[in-house]
Amino acid sequence: MVSSEEALQEFRETIPIFEVLADERRQQIMIELSQHAQGMTVGELTERMHISQPAVSHQLKTLRERHFVAVEHQGTRNYYRVTFDAPLTQVEHLIHTLKADLELKPYLH
Repeated sequence: MVSSEEALQEFRETIPIFEVLADERRQQIMIELSQHAQGMTVGELTERMHISQPAVSHQLKTLRERHFVAVEHQGTRNYYRVTFDAPLTQVEHLIHTLKADLELKPYLH
């Protein structure tokens, strides 16, 4: 059984995922990376998105910290790829927890 406090705490812990996805530049980066299974370098993303290299690097750092992208080092180049597993698992768990909490509150249906 899940308590309302546990559901609320899990929601709080998931907020950073939603914040990451709320940013338009990060959304654009995720879309670009999703279209290139082999991965992309910062330079390639900079060219496609027409924004500065520091801006792309900053957004990739945020995405990497939240496990939306992974980096693979190949020689002197870093290739970034989409990796949704960890954030999706966390959101799925949140949904399960919220549904379990909602079942305890039939007056909210």
